[in-house]
Amino acid sequence: MSDASQRAAIAAALIVLASLLQAISVGINAVIFPTALEGYGIDKSVIGVVMAVEFVSVFIVSGALGRLLGLASLYSWLLVSTAIRLPALLLLTYVVDVPHWLLFVALHGLGNVLFGTLLQTWINSIPFERARGLSIAMYGTAISVGLALGPVLVNQLDTVGALLMPSLQAIDALADTHLGLHPDELVTETTRIALMLSAMLSTLAALPLLLGRVFAPRFERPGQGRLLPTLRQAPAAMFALALTGATILGLQGFITLYGMNNGLAFEQAALLLSAFMLGAIALEMPVAWVSDHFDRRYVMMALVLLSLVAAVGLPMAIYDLWLARGLLFVWGGVMGGLYSICLTVIAERFEGDAQVAANGMASIMEALGGIFGILAIGVAMQAFQVDGLPYVLMFACVLYFTFALTRYPIR
Repeated sequence: MSDASQRAAIAAALIVLASLLQAISVGINAVIFPTALEGYGIDKSVIGVVMAVEFVSVFIVSGALGRLLGLASLYSWLLVSTAIRLPALLLLTYVVDVPHWLLFVALHGLGNVLFGTLLQTWINSIPFERARGLSIAMYGTAISVGLALGPVLVNQLDTVGALLMPSLQAIDALADTHLGLHPDELVTETTRIALMLSAMLSTLAALPLLLGRVFAPRFERPGQGRLLPTLRQAPAAMFALALTGATILGLQGFITLYGMNNGLAFEQAALLLSAFMLGAIALEMPVAWVSDHFDRRYVMMALVLLSLVAAVGLPMAIYDLWLARGLLFVWGGVMGGLYSICLTVIAERFEGDAQVAANGMASIMEALGGIFGILAIGVAMQAFQVDGLPYVLMFACVLYFTFALTRYPIR
């Protein structure tokens, strides 16, 4: 293996590990955020707004990413993003009102989006000698593994709580002494321990990057990239990212509530997200391999069709726990594969500093889809009961087919 290949492999491994740890934190939040808010008596439509505000910062980060990289290195901003995420999660353990949740979730989202966008820019800039699709799929798989492990850890909070309680009590003492903060009586011990665990994992995600400073890329003219031209150069991949955002983030935000509202216990409903992400873990790299050997545009269309079938089948499958898990497993593989193909197309289409703008636009499209999905699902579940979730995701798939088949070639 050449020196360049070794450096690429080491950098990719560090990025994958950091992505894994951060994704576990996000997986915990995906279960705790909506269930905690529902426990506080918040309507599902308002829960959708709170969940969506986490992704609004994508527009700020993506639009300013080039300028940020002109002010400081990619590596420095990765550390700054960690410093933003930690206090936001800890402060959520003290409050129950919607305004404070909106503020702290938005701050957490800013740090989280900055961290993820920078990691994506980093891995797309690595000069892989071959099998780029498979390499990027490993990055996507790490995120899927983390999101799957998050709900599993939520089901182990009784064990984890005993280990974290001393740290939580120490933080409470500091918050009382210096900020005059006391946990609201409606905040359960389960919620507080889960958020504490999420904050710790989010902080640990920065540690692998401390070892990889020498591998971090530098961009010569990062401020010159423009976002909209990248959308016109890769429309199919960009709009497919919006679809994956609506589906993945929509399910991530509401599948636990969907299962509970259909009669599942909390522990069973929480693991529905794990089934979805396990599908991405198992099937994302095989789908990426297929896309490396066949025309990517046909693979993308087949995956969107399978997603539509899964959305149609969910209301029937949810009454059989194992059937629901199986459907979500396949659906997760479909969406994970589509996501990695989109990143591969973008990595192939853009080079050098242009990748900064391309990755910024990719993040915007994913966030637009996610915001649409989360808000629409929250409103639809409030208006049409629980089946509002699959209705919205069916509509998203039909929208993509309309775009792909009537306006643009899939390329």
